[in-house]
Amino acid sequence: MLITRLQSGIDFAIQLDESMDIANCPTLLIYVRYVWQDDFIEDLLCCLSLNSLITGLDLFTELEKCIVGQYKLNWKNCKGISSDGAANMTGKHSRVIEKLLEVTHNKALWNHCFIHQEALVSKGIPPGLMDVLKNAVKIVNFIKGSSLNSRLLEIFCSEIGVNHTHLLFHTEVCWLSQGKVLSRVYELRNEIYIFLIEKQSHLANILEDDLWVTKLAYLSDIFGILNELHFKVPGKNNDIFQYLECILGFQKTLLLWQARLKSNRPSYYMFPTLLQHIEENVINEDCLKEIKSEILMHLTSLSQTFHHYFPEEKFESIKENIWMKDPFVFQTPESIIELNLVPEEENELLQLSSSFTLRNYYKTLSLSAFWIKIKDEFPLLSRKSILLLLPFTTTCLCELGFSILTRLKTKEIGSTVHLTCVWPYPHVFLTGMNL
Repeated sequence: MLITRLQSGIDFAIQLDESMDIANCPTLLIYVRYVWQDDFIEDLLCCLSLNSLITGLDLFTELEKCIVGQYKLNWKNCKGISSDGAANMTGKHSRVIEKLLEVTHNKALWNHCFIHQEALVSKGIPPGLMDVLKNAVKIVNFIKGSSLNSRLLEIFCSEIGVNHTHLLFHTEVCWLSQGKVLSRVYELRNEIYIFLIEKQSHLANILEDDLWVTKLAYLSDIFGILNELHFKVPGKNNDIFQYLECILGFQKTLLLWQARLKSNRPSYYMFPTLLQHIEENVINEDCLKEIKSEILMHLTSLSQTFHHYFPEEKFESIKENIWMKDPFVFQTPESIIELNLVPEEENELLQLSSSFTLRNYYKTLSLSAFWIKIKDEFPLLSRKSILLLLPFTTTCLCELGFSILTRLKTKEIGSTVHLTCVWPYPHVFLTGMNL
Protein backbone atom coordinates (compact mmCIF):
# COMPACT_ATOMS: atom_id res chain seq x y z
CA MET A 1 0.00 0.00 0.00
CA LEU A 2 2.83 2.39 0.89
CA ILE A 3 4.70 1.76 -2.38
CA THR A 4 1.51 2.09 -4.41
CA ARG A 5 0.82 5.47 -2.86
CA LEU A 6 4.35 6.72 -3.50
CA GLN A 7 4.29 5.41 -7.06
CA SER A 8 1.28 7.62 -7.76
CA GLY A 9 3.64 10.60 -7.98
CA ILE A 10 2.96 12.32 -4.66
CA ASP A 11 5.70 14.33 -2.98
CA PHE A 12 7.63 12.69 -0.16
CA ALA A 13 10.58 13.29 2.15
CA ILE A 14 13.00 10.76 3.60
CA GLN A 15 15.24 10.43 6.62
CA LEU A 16 18.07 7.93 6.57
CA ASP A 17 20.80 6.76 8.88
CA GLU A 18 23.30 3.94 9.15
CA SER A 19 24.31 1.98 12.22
CA MET A 20 26.71 -0.86 12.94
CA ASP A 21 26.07 -3.92 15.08
CA ILE A 22 28.68 -5.75 17.16
CA ALA A 23 29.59 -7.85 14.12
CA ASN A 24 30.39 -4.64 12.21
CA CYS A 25 27.53 -5.26 9.80
CA PRO A 26 26.05 -1.92 8.66
CA THR A 27 22.30 -1.45 8.40
CA LEU A 28 20.67 1.43 6.56
CA LEU A 29 17.19 2.55 7.63
CA ILE A 30 15.04 4.86 5.49
CA TYR A 31 11.78 6.37 6.69
CA VAL A 32 9.39 8.34 4.51
CA ARG A 33 6.90 11.15 5.14
CA TYR A 34 4.23 11.99 2.57
CA VAL A 35 0.86 13.72 2.23
CA TRP A 36 -2.12 11.41 2.36
CA GLN A 37 -5.70 12.50 2.76
CA ASP A 38 -5.78 15.06 5.58
CA ASP A 39 -2.24 15.05 7.05
CA PHE A 40 1.35 13.80 6.80
CA ILE A 41 1.96 10.08 7.22
CA GLU A 42 5.31 8.63 8.33
CA ASP A 43 6.34 5.04 7.66
CA LEU A 44 9.34 2.74 7.29
CA LEU A 45 10.34 2.64 3.63
CA CYS A 46 13.13 0.06 3.73
CA CYS A 47 15.81 -1.56 5.89
CA LEU A 48 18.94 -2.52 3.97
CA SER A 49 21.63 -4.89 5.23
CA LEU A 50 24.94 -3.86 3.70
CA ASN A 51 28.40 -5.30 3.28
CA SER A 52 30.87 -4.42 6.03
CA LEU A 53 33.35 -2.86 3.56
CA ILE A 54 30.78 -0.73 1.74
CA THR A 55 31.84 2.74 0.56
CA GLY A 56 29.75 5.89 0.26
CA LEU A 57 29.22 5.28 -3.45
CA ASP A 58 28.21 1.67 -2.76
CA LEU A 59 25.76 2.93 -0.14
CA PHE A 60 24.11 5.21 -2.66
CA THR A 61 24.07 2.42 -5.27
CA GLU A 62 22.25 0.06 -2.89
CA LEU A 63 19.78 2.80 -2.05
CA GLU A 64 19.21 3.47 -5.75
CA LYS A 65 18.59 -0.24 -6.41
CA CYS A 66 15.92 -0.33 -3.73
CA ILE A 67 14.15 3.01 -4.28
CA VAL A 68 14.31 3.19 -8.06
CA GLY A 69 15.00 -0.40 -9.14
CA GLN A 70 12.71 -2.32 -6.80
CA TYR A 71 10.09 0.24 -5.74
CA LYS A 72 10.01 2.15 -9.07
CA LEU A 73 9.91 5.55 -7.35
CA ASN A 74 11.00 8.80 -8.97
CA TRP A 75 13.61 10.86 -7.14
CA LYS A 76 12.10 14.07 -8.52
CA ASN A 77 9.21 13.58 -6.08
CA CYS A 78 11.62 13.59 -3.13
CA LYS A 79 11.40 17.06 -1.60
CA GLY A 80 13.37 16.54 1.59
CA ILE A 81 16.35 14.54 2.85
CA SER A 82 17.33 14.37 6.51
CA SER A 83 20.37 12.73 8.06
CA ASP A 84 22.92 13.33 10.76
CA GLY A 85 26.19 15.01 9.87
CA ALA A 86 28.34 11.89 10.16
CA ALA A 87 31.15 11.40 7.66
CA ASN A 88 29.53 8.31 6.15
CA MET A 89 26.65 10.54 5.03
CA THR A 90 28.18 13.94 4.37
CA GLY A 91 31.94 13.37 4.35
CA LYS A 92 34.08 14.34 1.38
CA HIS A 93 34.84 10.70 0.57
CA SER A 94 31.30 9.32 0.81
CA ARG A 95 29.02 12.12 -0.43
CA VAL A 96 25.82 10.11 -0.10
CA ILE A 97 23.80 13.26 0.54
CA GLU A 98 25.49 14.99 -2.37
CA LYS A 99 24.49 12.15 -4.71
CA LEU A 100 20.92 12.19 -3.41
CA LEU A 101 20.64 15.93 -3.99
CA GLU A 102 22.05 15.42 -7.46
CA VAL A 103 19.42 12.85 -8.48
CA THR A 104 16.66 15.12 -7.13
CA HIS A 105 18.07 17.91 -9.35
CA ASN A 106 18.85 19.90 -6.19
CA LYS A 107 15.15 20.47 -5.58
CA ALA A 108 15.18 18.55 -2.31
CA LEU A 109 15.97 20.31 0.96
CA TRP A 110 18.64 18.65 3.13
CA ASN A 111 18.22 19.01 6.89
CA HIS A 112 21.04 18.15 9.24
CA CYS A 113 19.35 16.45 12.22
CA PHE A 114 18.65 19.15 14.80
CA ILE A 115 19.34 16.79 17.71
CA HIS A 116 22.73 15.85 16.26
CA GLN A 117 23.58 19.53 15.89
CA GLU A 118 22.63 20.13 19.53
CA ALA A 119 24.90 17.24 20.50
CA LEU A 120 27.79 18.72 18.52
CA VAL A 121 27.24 22.05 20.28
CA SER A 122 27.54 20.37 23.69
CA LYS A 123 31.00 18.95 22.91
CA GLY A 124 32.76 22.30 23.30
CA ILE A 125 33.81 22.33 26.98
CA PRO A 126 36.62 24.41 28.56
CA PRO A 127 39.62 22.32 29.77
CA GLY A 128 38.83 22.79 33.47
CA LEU A 129 35.29 21.49 33.06
CA MET A 130 36.41 18.76 30.65
CA ASP A 131 38.68 17.38 33.39
CA VAL A 132 35.66 17.20 35.70
CA LEU A 133 33.70 15.28 33.07
CA LYS A 134 36.57 12.85 32.43
CA ASN A 135 37.08 12.16 36.13
CA ALA A 136 33.35 11.60 36.60
CA VAL A 137 33.46 9.07 33.77
CA LYS A 138 36.45 7.36 35.42
CA ILE A 139 34.47 6.98 38.64
CA VAL A 140 31.47 5.58 36.79
CA ASN A 141 33.63 3.15 34.81
CA PHE A 142 35.41 1.95 37.95
CA ILE A 143 32.09 1.02 39.54
CA LYS A 144 30.05 -0.02 36.49
CA GLY A 145 32.98 -1.82 34.89
CA SER A 146 32.83 -4.46 37.62
CA SER A 147 29.60 -6.34 38.24
CA LEU A 148 30.68 -6.90 41.85
CA ASN A 149 31.34 -3.20 42.46
CA SER A 150 28.05 -2.29 40.83
CA ARG A 151 26.09 -4.76 43.01
CA LEU A 152 27.84 -3.68 46.21
CA LEU A 153 27.07 -0.01 45.56
CA GLU A 154 23.46 -0.90 44.79
CA ILE A 155 23.14 -2.83 48.08
CA PHE A 156 24.76 0.00 50.02
CA CYS A 157 22.49 2.66 48.50
CA SER A 158 19.41 0.50 49.09
CA GLU A 159 20.29 0.00 52.75
CA ILE A 160 20.62 3.72 53.47
CA GLY A 161 17.45 4.53 51.52
CA VAL A 162 18.60 6.93 48.77
CA ASN A 163 16.32 7.60 45.81
CA HIS A 164 18.61 6.00 43.21
CA THR A 165 20.90 3.02 43.57
CA HIS A 166 22.53 2.77 40.13
CA LEU A 167 25.04 4.84 38.23
CA LEU A 168 24.58 5.39 34.50
CA PHE A 169 27.15 4.76 31.79
CA HIS A 170 28.44 7.64 29.71
CA THR A 171 28.99 6.82 26.04
CA GLU A 172 29.90 8.96 23.06
CA VAL A 173 27.21 7.43 20.85
CA CYS A 174 24.53 8.48 23.34
CA TRP A 175 24.71 12.09 22.27
CA LEU A 176 22.76 13.62 25.16
CA SER A 177 23.77 11.21 27.93
CA GLN A 178 26.06 13.52 29.93
CA GLY A 179 23.25 15.26 31.80
CA LYS A 180 21.81 12.11 33.37
CA VAL A 181 25.24 10.59 34.05
CA LEU A 182 26.61 13.66 35.84
CA SER A 183 23.38 14.30 37.72
CA ARG A 184 23.44 10.76 39.12
CA VAL A 185 27.11 11.03 40.13
CA TYR A 186 26.42 14.29 41.93
CA GLU A 187 23.33 12.89 43.64
CA LEU A 188 25.23 9.84 44.93
CA ARG A 189 28.54 11.63 45.55
CA ASN A 190 28.60 10.93 49.33
CA GLU A 191 27.69 7.25 48.87
CA ILE A 192 30.25 6.89 46.08
CA TYR A 193 32.92 8.50 48.26
CA ILE A 194 32.31 6.05 51.11
CA PHE A 195 32.32 3.16 48.65
CA LEU A 196 35.61 4.27 47.06
CA ILE A 197 37.21 4.65 50.51
CA GLU A 198 36.17 1.08 51.35
CA LYS A 199 37.69 -0.05 48.05
CA GLN A 200 40.86 1.93 48.79
CA SER A 201 40.60 3.58 45.41
CA HIS A 202 42.58 6.74 44.65
CA LEU A 203 39.46 8.05 42.91
CA ALA A 204 38.08 8.95 46.34
CA ASN A 205 40.55 11.86 46.38
CA ILE A 206 38.61 13.45 43.51
CA LEU A 207 35.43 13.69 45.57
CA GLU A 208 37.35 15.33 48.44
CA ASP A 209 37.96 18.37 46.22
CA ASP A 210 35.16 20.88 46.92
CA LEU A 211 35.97 22.83 43.76
CA TRP A 212 35.60 19.67 41.65
CA VAL A 213 32.24 18.82 43.25
CA THR A 214 30.99 22.38 42.67
CA LYS A 215 31.94 22.21 38.99
CA LEU A 216 30.23 18.82 38.80
CA ALA A 217 27.02 20.46 40.10
CA TYR A 218 27.21 23.05 37.29
CA LEU A 219 27.84 20.42 34.60
CA SER A 220 24.90 18.33 35.76
CA ASP A 221 22.73 21.45 35.42
CA ILE A 222 23.91 22.69 32.04
CA PHE A 223 23.80 19.29 30.35
CA GLY A 224 20.39 18.66 31.85
CA ILE A 225 19.26 21.98 30.31
CA LEU A 226 20.66 20.93 26.92
CA ASN A 227 18.70 17.69 27.19
CA GLU A 228 15.50 19.62 27.96
CA LEU A 229 16.08 21.77 24.90
CA HIS A 230 15.47 18.72 22.75
CA PHE A 231 12.51 17.46 24.75
CA LYS A 232 10.69 20.77 24.32
CA VAL A 233 9.61 19.64 20.86
CA PRO A 234 8.77 15.94 21.22
CA GLY A 235 6.26 13.95 19.23
CA LYS A 236 5.24 13.37 15.66
CA ASN A 237 5.25 15.79 12.71
CA ASN A 238 7.44 18.42 14.33
CA ASP A 239 7.96 21.25 11.89
CA ILE A 240 11.00 23.42 11.34
CA PHE A 241 9.29 26.45 12.91
CA GLN A 242 9.01 24.70 16.28
CA TYR A 243 12.67 23.70 16.37
CA LEU A 244 14.06 27.03 15.25
CA GLU A 245 11.87 28.91 17.72
CA CYS A 246 13.32 26.79 20.55
CA ILE A 247 16.89 27.27 19.29
CA LEU A 248 16.46 31.03 18.88
CA GLY A 249 14.95 31.30 22.35
CA PHE A 250 17.81 29.32 23.88
CA GLN A 251 20.43 31.47 22.14
CA LYS A 252 18.88 34.55 23.72
CA THR A 253 18.73 32.75 27.08
CA LEU A 254 22.47 32.08 26.93
CA LEU A 255 23.12 35.78 26.37
CA LEU A 256 20.87 36.63 29.32
CA TRP A 257 22.75 34.22 31.58
CA GLN A 258 26.09 35.69 30.57
CA ALA A 259 24.83 39.19 31.29
CA ARG A 260 23.52 38.06 34.68
CA LEU A 261 26.89 36.55 35.67
CA LYS A 262 28.76 39.65 34.52
CA SER A 263 26.55 42.00 36.56
CA ASN A 264 27.53 43.53 39.88
CA ARG A 265 25.26 41.05 41.64
CA PRO A 266 25.81 37.74 39.81
CA SER A 267 23.16 35.08 40.31
CA TYR A 268 23.14 31.33 39.70
CA TYR A 269 19.34 30.95 39.72
CA MET A 270 19.44 29.29 36.29
CA PHE A 271 21.51 26.40 37.67
CA PRO A 272 19.44 25.01 40.60
CA THR A 273 21.84 22.21 41.58
CA LEU A 274 24.81 24.57 41.63
CA LEU A 275 22.84 27.21 43.53
CA GLN A 276 21.75 24.73 46.18
CA HIS A 277 25.31 23.41 46.51
CA ILE A 278 26.66 26.95 47.04
CA GLU A 279 23.99 27.72 49.63
CA GLU A 280 24.53 24.49 51.58
CA ASN A 281 28.35 24.56 51.59
CA VAL A 282 31.01 27.04 52.57
CA ILE A 283 32.87 27.95 49.38
CA ASN A 284 35.61 30.58 49.51
CA GLU A 285 35.65 33.60 47.23
CA ASP A 286 38.59 32.39 45.12
CA CYS A 287 36.76 29.17 44.26
CA LEU A 288 33.61 31.07 43.35
CA LYS A 289 35.59 33.41 41.09
CA GLU A 290 37.20 30.46 39.29
CA ILE A 291 33.84 28.71 38.88
CA LYS A 292 32.20 31.89 37.62
CA SER A 293 35.02 32.43 35.12
CA GLU A 294 34.74 28.88 33.75
CA ILE A 295 30.94 29.07 33.54
CA LEU A 296 31.18 32.32 31.57
CA MET A 297 33.77 30.76 29.28
CA HIS A 298 31.51 27.74 28.73
CA LEU A 299 28.37 29.80 28.09
CA THR A 300 30.28 31.99 25.63
CA SER A 301 31.54 28.90 23.83
CA LEU A 302 28.00 27.49 23.67
CA SER A 303 26.71 30.75 22.19
CA GLN A 304 29.39 30.79 19.51
CA THR A 305 28.87 27.15 18.62
CA PHE A 306 25.10 27.56 18.42
CA HIS A 307 25.61 30.44 15.98
CA HIS A 308 27.91 28.21 13.94
CA TYR A 309 25.43 25.35 13.61
CA PHE A 310 22.35 27.58 13.49
CA PRO A 311 23.48 30.66 11.54
CA GLU A 312 21.36 33.73 10.89
CA GLU A 313 20.70 32.58 7.32
CA LYS A 314 18.73 29.61 8.61
CA PHE A 315 16.47 31.90 10.62
CA GLU A 316 16.16 34.41 7.77
CA SER A 317 14.68 31.79 5.45
CA ILE A 318 12.06 31.02 8.08
CA LYS A 319 11.31 34.70 8.73
CA GLU A 320 10.63 35.17 5.03
CA ASN A 321 7.92 32.52 5.27
CA ILE A 322 6.59 33.44 8.70
CA TRP A 323 3.10 33.77 7.22
CA MET A 324 2.99 29.95 7.07
CA LYS A 325 3.15 29.76 10.86
CA ASP A 326 0.13 32.04 11.36
CA PRO A 327 -1.46 33.46 8.19
CA PHE A 328 -4.19 35.24 10.18
CA VAL A 329 -1.73 37.78 11.59
CA PHE A 330 -1.59 39.53 8.23
CA GLN A 331 -4.94 41.30 8.04
CA THR A 332 -4.01 44.41 6.04
CA PRO A 333 -2.71 44.82 2.49
CA GLU A 334 0.27 46.78 3.85
CA SER A 335 1.41 43.88 6.05
CA ILE A 336 1.03 41.41 3.18
CA ILE A 337 3.03 43.50 0.72
CA GLU A 338 6.05 43.35 3.04
CA LEU A 339 6.17 39.54 2.67
CA ASN A 340 7.53 39.66 -0.91
CA LEU A 341 4.95 37.24 -2.26
CA VAL A 342 3.89 37.16 -5.91
CA PRO A 343 0.57 38.94 -6.64
CA GLU A 344 -1.43 35.70 -6.85
CA GLU A 345 -0.06 34.57 -3.47
CA GLU A 346 -0.80 37.98 -1.94
CA ASN A 347 -4.41 37.74 -3.05
CA GLU A 348 -4.74 34.23 -1.61
CA LEU A 349 -3.27 35.31 1.73
CA LEU A 350 -5.59 38.31 1.97
CA GLN A 351 -8.64 36.11 1.34
CA LEU A 352 -7.38 33.44 3.74
CA SER A 353 -6.66 35.84 6.62
CA SER A 354 -10.20 37.24 6.32
CA SER A 355 -11.94 33.88 6.78
CA PHE A 356 -13.35 33.23 10.27
CA THR A 357 -14.21 29.63 9.33
CA LEU A 358 -10.64 28.83 8.37
CA ARG A 359 -9.40 30.54 11.51
CA ASN A 360 -11.29 27.91 13.53
CA TYR A 361 -9.65 25.15 11.49
CA TYR A 362 -6.25 26.72 12.19
CA LYS A 363 -6.90 26.62 15.94
CA THR A 364 -7.92 22.94 15.99
CA LEU A 365 -5.63 21.33 13.39
CA SER A 366 -1.89 20.81 13.26
CA LEU A 367 -0.04 23.22 11.00
CA SER A 368 0.51 20.58 8.32
CA ALA A 369 -3.11 19.38 8.47
CA PHE A 370 -4.36 22.95 8.16
CA TRP A 371 -2.44 23.68 4.95
CA ILE A 372 -3.41 20.31 3.48
CA LYS A 373 -7.09 20.95 4.23
CA ILE A 374 -7.14 24.22 2.25
CA LYS A 375 -5.00 23.03 -0.67
CA ASP A 376 -7.92 23.16 -3.16
CA GLU A 377 -9.09 26.62 -2.12
CA PHE A 378 -5.63 28.19 -1.80
CA PRO A 379 -3.33 26.04 -3.99
CA LEU A 380 -0.35 28.40 -4.23
CA LEU A 381 0.08 29.08 -0.53
CA SER A 382 -0.73 25.50 0.41
CA ARG A 383 1.81 24.04 -2.01
CA LYS A 384 4.52 26.38 -0.79
CA SER A 385 3.77 25.60 2.86
CA ILE A 386 3.64 21.84 2.44
CA LEU A 387 7.01 21.78 0.67
CA LEU A 388 8.60 23.63 3.61
CA LEU A 389 6.90 21.53 6.30
CA LEU A 390 7.32 18.12 4.62
CA PRO A 391 11.07 17.46 5.26
CA PHE A 392 12.01 15.76 8.53
CA THR A 393 13.85 17.90 11.07
CA THR A 394 15.50 14.98 12.91
CA THR A 395 16.42 11.32 12.38
CA CYS A 396 14.46 10.17 15.44
CA LEU A 397 12.51 7.54 13.52
CA CYS A 398 15.73 5.92 12.32
CA GLU A 399 17.08 5.81 15.85
CA LEU A 400 13.80 4.32 17.08
CA GLY A 401 14.21 1.69 14.36
CA PHE A 402 17.74 0.94 15.56
CA SER A 403 16.47 0.54 19.11
CA ILE A 404 13.93 -2.01 17.86
CA LEU A 405 16.71 -3.82 16.01
CA THR A 406 18.63 -3.85 19.27
CA ARG A 407 15.77 -5.72 20.89
CA LEU A 408 15.40 -8.08 17.94
CA LYS A 409 19.10 -8.92 17.93
CA THR A 410 19.53 -9.97 21.54
CA LYS A 411 19.80 -13.47 22.89
CA GLU A 412 16.94 -13.08 25.36
CA ILE A 413 14.33 -13.06 22.60
CA GLY A 414 15.43 -16.15 20.70
CA SER A 415 18.36 -18.46 20.22
CA THR A 416 18.57 -17.69 16.51
CA VAL A 417 19.08 -14.00 17.15
CA HIS A 418 22.55 -13.14 18.40
CA LEU A 419 23.61 -9.63 17.37
CA THR A 420 23.28 -6.30 19.14
CA CYS A 421 22.96 -2.97 17.32
CA VAL A 422 24.35 0.37 18.42
CA TRP A 423 21.79 2.58 20.14
CA PRO A 424 22.84 6.15 19.39
CA TYR A 425 19.90 8.02 20.98
CA PRO A 426 19.43 8.07 24.75
CA HIS A 427 15.91 9.48 24.52
CA VAL A 428 14.41 6.50 22.63
CA PHE A 429 12.92 3.83 24.86
CA LEU A 430 11.34 0.53 23.94
CA THR A 431 9.18 -1.30 26.45
CA GLY A 432 6.77 -4.20 26.44
CA MET A 433 8.00 -5.76 23.19
CA ASN A 434 7.69 -9.52 22.90
CA LEU A 435 7.83 -11.98 20.05
